[in-house]
Order: sequence, then C-alpha cells, then structure tokens
Amino acid sequence: INDEIDGILWMAARHSFILPEEMRVPNINTSLEWEFSQNCKNLANKMIGPFLMGDKITIPDILLTTLLRWAKNIGFNHDEKKLDDYLMVMKSRDAFKNVKPL
Repeated sequence: INDEIDGILWMAARHSFILPEEMRVPNINTSLEWEFSQNCKNLANKMIGPFLMGDKITIPDILLTTLLRWAKNIGFNHDEKKLDDYLMVMKSRDAFKNVKPL
C-alpha cells in the first residue's frame, strides 16, 4: 500500500504543487493515474475477505481507506468495484463517522 498507492499519490502531489514549478514534470499524472489503476487491480485481486487481510480490520485497512479517499479527491480513478464497495463499508463504520476533521 505504501509503495504502490501512497507513493504514487505523493508523486502526483509533488509534481502538482509541492516542487518548485521549474522542477515539476509536466503531464506526469497521466502515467501515475495508469499505474495507480493497475496497482488497484492487483490489490483488489489479493484481498482475501471483506477487509484486506480477512475478516478483521487492520491498520492497512485504515491506511488504504485514507489513500482511496485522497485518490478520489484528486481525480485518480480505478475500475475496481471491489475497492469501491470496500471504501463504502469502511466509510460506514461508526469509527470513521466519529472522526473529527482537523
């Protein structure tokens, strides 16, 4: 999750607004979006339960939920219904609903 999802989103952020303009690679998001989509497909195929690693929520589930929300916010899409359904389940949890925005 850190390498294949988080790293891609941070790379997009760096080349969108973090790096000085002269250091940004134009149009890098096209390849990053493709890679994100491919990595989501691989991740969805490896899921072994309603959560990433089975029937119990783990820290990677919390991380992935954050990253999938970030991806949606910046327009990075994937074609994995399994991940969309997963995100809906994660967002419907009381613990998620009780988190106060910063």
